[in-house]
Amino acid sequence: METYNKSERKEKKLNKEIQKDMKRKGYIKIDWGRQGGVILAYIMVFLCYYGITINMIMVDELGRWISFIELDRTILFWTYKIYGKTYFLQVFLLFFICFFLTYKEDIPHYGIKASIWLVPFILIQSFIFYWIMFGFKVEAFILQFSHIEGYLNLLILYAICLSGALIGMKVKKLITMKQEI
Repeated sequence: METYNKSERKEKKLNKEIQKDMKRKGYIKIDWGRQGGVILAYIMVFLCYYGITINMIMVDELGRWISFIELDRTILFWTYKIYGKTYFLQVFLLFFICFFLTYKEDIPHYGIKASIWLVPFILIQSFIFYWIMFGFKVEAFILQFSHIEGYLNLLILYAICLSGALIGMKVKKLITMKQEI
């Protein structure tokens, strides 16, 4: 008798779950667990990295806003030149985003991979902003890929992202080791 009651309860429970699933059918559910953090990090980079850059370079020495037509066009591709002027805010932003992308992951390679992909995202973003501001010109590719400054900027961006990701991985390992003890 007891086995019959247990199996009957399991069957009722299963039927309830099926009915709940049937009611939920038609609704879209997105799990923002891992992907949500990555998407949020990319949105922060999209809004903040060039937001800091543009807000600092669109003001002249007297504090007046200048037109984007008078803007130094190279600054969109060679952002390392204004790191000192922005008090390294872009560097800290990128470093901490990469740090947290790797720190929150159980498998650090996922965070490192997401951090490395931030650099091409920033590069594509610079091309898009350049084309929006100055029109579709080949000069954007020339500025990025035919000058040593373009490659130096990529090298600096990769160094910032990798250092943030690797330090995030090490800190996560240290904390998990201390929690196990």
